[in-house]
Amino acid sequence: MDMNSRIEKYNNLVSFRARVRLSDKGLLNLPQKTDILYSSSPMDFFYRESKAKKHLDALSIKVKDRIREEQSKPDNSKFKRLFLRKSFRVANKLRAVASKLLVLEHLKGVCGTFRLIRKLNPSSPRYIEEWAKIGNSINNKFVNMNIEDGRIEKLASLNEGVIFILNHDNPERDKFIYPIFNSFLNYAYTAFGKQNDCPRPNILVSENIFKFAGAKLRSVYKKMGLIPIDASMTERKVDTNVVPIKQLVSRFAQNKCNLFIFPEGNNSVYKDKTLEEKFQPGIAKIINKILDNKSSVRVVPLGVSYGSSKNSMGSVHIGDSIIFTNIDNNIFYKPEQAEATNLGKIGSKKTVNNIMQIMCENLRDSVNLSKLEN
Repeated sequence: MDMNSRIEKYNNLVSFRARVRLSDKGLLNLPQKTDILYSSSPMDFFYRESKAKKHLDALSIKVKDRIREEQSKPDNSKFKRLFLRKSFRVANKLRAVASKLLVLEHLKGVCGTFRLIRKLNPSSPRYIEEWAKIGNSINNKFVNMNIEDGRIEKLASLNEGVIFILNHDNPERDKFIYPIFNSFLNYAYTAFGKQNDCPRPNILVSENIFKFAGAKLRSVYKKMGLIPIDASMTERKVDTNVVPIKQLVSRFAQNKCNLFIFPEGNNSVYKDKTLEEKFQPGIAKIINKILDNKSSVRVVPLGVSYGSSKNSMGSVHIGDSIIFTNIDNNIFYKPEQAEATNLGKIGSKKTVNNIMQIMCENLRDSVNLSKLEN
């Protein structure tokens, strides 16, 4: 079925017109509403960025994009390469200055967040409850999200970890989408009374985020579920990812975590390339490793796009679940309400490529559907 047919079929089933405020978690169709709906989070300061910070972040990203464009040219001199590396450091410092502006402007919220997270035990029920509160005090911001599908409720009712894959078109705004969706999901966990044993959120991020943070901030990042990896566009540092990925695979196999990942990694800077060209094999390799220890893996695409509406955080389309299973050392792919397809032997390069293609197609469809209401 081509993309236009899929969109037409989808539009016949779902309106996808829900403008959901960050504080509208009560709209989810859940067995109960909890007091969390009326509690705010100190982390909400994150959604009150000043114009100065936004401009500095945007400038930093623009400079980095230009640097990478120049670095890709084959005829760069030694002096130019050195100049570009130093310029990259300057761009990172711009973002550091932007972060300090945010801290100064919302010092009370920042201090409250530090105190809260440093005391939280990720295995405690309160950890999930605090995630669920994010956005409750932000009454003017909204997202377009297909909550009428009941997919958040369905995912929260399962007793298994889920891999969420997201496109990475706008690093400046993408950082908000993960906490928003995760907040809705974690509220659903609390409504089902699953705070004690539901999967904890983990998100793979570039190690650069940790490099430019102090020891205290790094400890906060870890508590929030951030896992630093080398997200470079080559495999020159592949060994640096072995330990964190091995630990992550172990937790996921035991249904102790949900995994959020932007499969494009740093390839997202190539705006002229398609999603297929930017999609990296890392997530497919992780799925291979998980299926060595677990019979099945559920992957859910979160297609993200942005419009120009005031106070909009963007649009998120929660796609159909993609199920990969290991049967006699062969990986099978089973879409919802469809027959399973054999993708090949576990661990083979061809199988990895097949997994990548399936995830990329599903994510691309979700991205296109997310644009319908922008």
